[in-house]
Amino acid sequence: MYTRYVTVGTESYMDMTVVPGSLVYGNSLNAIMTVGTGSVMTVGTGYTINNTLFFFSQLIFFFYLFLHLLYKFLMASKNSKSTNSPSVNNVPKGSNAPFVVGTLSHSRNMDVWCNWDLVEMSDGSQKAQCKHCGSLLGKDSNSTLTKHAKKYCKALKDLTPGQVQLSKDGNIFRYEQKITRDRMAKLVIKKALPFGHFDDPDLTKLIRETLQPSYKHVSRRTLKRHCLTLWENARKDLIAFFQNLKTCVNLTSDVWSAPHGLPESYICVTAHWVDPNTWQMMKSTIAFEEFPSPHSGENIYKIMNATIIKYCLEDKIFSISFDNASNNSNAIQKLKLKYKPICDGAFFHTRCVAHIINLVVQDGLKDKFVADFIIAFRTMLQDVFKSGKERYQDYKKLCKEVNQKLIGPNWDIPTRWNSTCHMFEMALKQMGTLKAFHTTLSDDYQVDPFPDTAWNNIQTLSEFLQVFKKSTTLISGVYYPTSSRVISELYLITTNFKKFENSSDMLRNMLTPMINKFKKYFLDLPPVFLCAAALNPILNVAGVNALVDEIYDKLDMHEVDPTLKGKTKKLFDESLNKLYDHYLKKYGDKNHTIFNGASSSASKDQTIADPIITMLNVVRDETAKQQRGNEPSSELGRYKLRDDALTMTAEEYNNFDILAWWKSKESEFPILATMARDLLTVQASTVASESVFSLSGRVLSIRRTRLTPESLEMAICLKDHLDGVDRVQHKSSLEDEVELEHKIIEEEDEEEDEVETNDSEDDCNEVPAPKRSGSESVAPSSSKRAKK
Repeated sequence: MYTRYVTVGTESYMDMTVVPGSLVYGNSLNAIMTVGTGSVMTVGTGYTINNTLFFFSQLIFFFYLFLHLLYKFLMASKNSKSTNSPSVNNVPKGSNAPFVVGTLSHSRNMDVWCNWDLVEMSDGSQKAQCKHCGSLLGKDSNSTLTKHAKKYCKALKDLTPGQVQLSKDGNIFRYEQKITRDRMAKLVIKKALPFGHFDDPDLTKLIRETLQPSYKHVSRRTLKRHCLTLWENARKDLIAFFQNLKTCVNLTSDVWSAPHGLPESYICVTAHWVDPNTWQMMKSTIAFEEFPSPHSGENIYKIMNATIIKYCLEDKIFSISFDNASNNSNAIQKLKLKYKPICDGAFFHTRCVAHIINLVVQDGLKDKFVADFIIAFRTMLQDVFKSGKERYQDYKKLCKEVNQKLIGPNWDIPTRWNSTCHMFEMALKQMGTLKAFHTTLSDDYQVDPFPDTAWNNIQTLSEFLQVFKKSTTLISGVYYPTSSRVISELYLITTNFKKFENSSDMLRNMLTPMINKFKKYFLDLPPVFLCAAALNPILNVAGVNALVDEIYDKLDMHEVDPTLKGKTKKLFDESLNKLYDHYLKKYGDKNHTIFNGASSSASKDQTIADPIITMLNVVRDETAKQQRGNEPSSELGRYKLRDDALTMTAEEYNNFDILAWWKSKESEFPILATMARDLLTVQASTVASESVFSLSGRVLSIRRTRLTPESLEMAICLKDHLDGVDRVQHKSSLEDEVELEHKIIEEEDEEEDEVETNDSEDDCNEVPAPKRSGSESVAPSSSKRAKK
């Protein structure tokens, strides 16, 4: 060691003890030196210093200083990411307060800690940090943390008091009573619930205590007023939409009598159109009004006229679909005189084809031999399903042993022929077990026998009715054109007549009244359906003429009137040309480039499953030969030359979207596309209105018979409007109930296998099974099924 006076630059060190190899610090960078031995240099008047060691000592010092600053920078960055309030973690210069160094995982009570993070501090301690304001509190007091989130959090105080919900992921949810009331109103309407569904003090208490403390009670009157406001706003929007609509609208209407002994009747009006931009089929129920007696054509006219005026449809009505009642025809005549529809009203009135098919089948089922056979079949089903719980349990046990799914039958009703078809179908799905079980009962002389040959008749009859069932379903659609499918479905029905005319005696007895009824309504094929079918590029004009020939030939109409076929074709050609001339005059010649409409022919060996396509291939080949080289310049003429069916597979035929096709050809056929957009919206049935009646029967339930006509109209029309927004108007509530009931039966069967009840419980649950409609399943009498 050395002690002496040393001078380094301008810095002086007096009486210091300097150890060789140590650093000496002054007030400037030049005052740093290392005292050592070896090759030396003189600094001031002090000791000599080693030059090499001095250089490395400076390098080491700066490297250490750099690492220290880098560490502090990284810690500050990490702390800023672990909190929503960086100012909390930034320690002021010169402060010794601990700061957040990281977030820790934990498994604490999430009801409290959903708003907090467990963080590690720089002094090694752990604290709770608020996710919203960044405040740091002790981690061991849940009550303190809960009180902070409810009362003292600055971030939450900025929101409306009492309107905040904190989710478990830490996000902020703003509660608004208006939105809650709006959703409740829409739920009540869509599910056909009473307006007082939420008017329950216990429900209000439950919501306040477990879900939302700020929830306000919603009374029946409040909810009803809100529903009325929703419908008024929807109706205003619909009226404004129709005012600006540049396409035609087609209406359907029907009359309904209220259930539960109520004397009122109601008339429903629905509107159908194709959206000009999207080319999607649209539907809206625009009226459901009380219809006082008498149900005359004059009263129908007044309501229809008032509805048309209310929705600004005076110059937009293309056609109106009614059923076959004479009062509807009288109303149509008055509407024609007032609104003067196009083509002298040739397309203005369309009859419900589904209703006609129903009449045709009903006449066949009324035959005495067929009616007696159906009664015997229904009795056989009742022997199994409605003759006591013990017998039903034996049948269920048999199904389980042979691994057969148990299905309750659909009991038929007189007003719906397809319910008889459903009854046959459900029985045929379990024919083996039904036949075996019923044979066992008849062998024990417990029931009358049902012979095996009768099951063959059931299979034949079910196959025969399938065509009518499919046709009725197809022409009852909502979101696709139905008018263009009528002629092809009539062809399939007449083909079905020919197929079974030499079948069993039972079917031959059915066919005679059915064919007579069919001829009564379709002796003259309606021009509106012929023209609509012609605008289906698969059929085109040549295909429609070919179908007319086939339909009349299969009905032997030449025996009735040999000239009828020619008259129908002539009327079809005149109607189509007249309609095209009207649109050509209205919209003018767009002078579009003439395209070659002929399609390349596919191989004639192509096999298409649908018989219509096979027939049309022959027709198109002949038509193409006659028209080849003689291509007209009009849109209609160029369209007639197309032969789209020849290049189409069976799958493409079944999935063909006629509206999408016309949308893609709008630039090529602008006049025809506009005409197709109006004509294809014509409805082949009034099922759209009748389905509303199914819903109204649920809305006007036995517990809601005091609903005013205005409230009933609001509930029906608003539900249809809300379903239209979601495009679920095609879903039948009746079908949903059938599927639900089958599911309930299966689930209850499984539960009964697992849970045994004593005799007293069975006696308490025993309720006579009510007679069900044709679309409902009948099950043995248990409390659950009886309630259903």
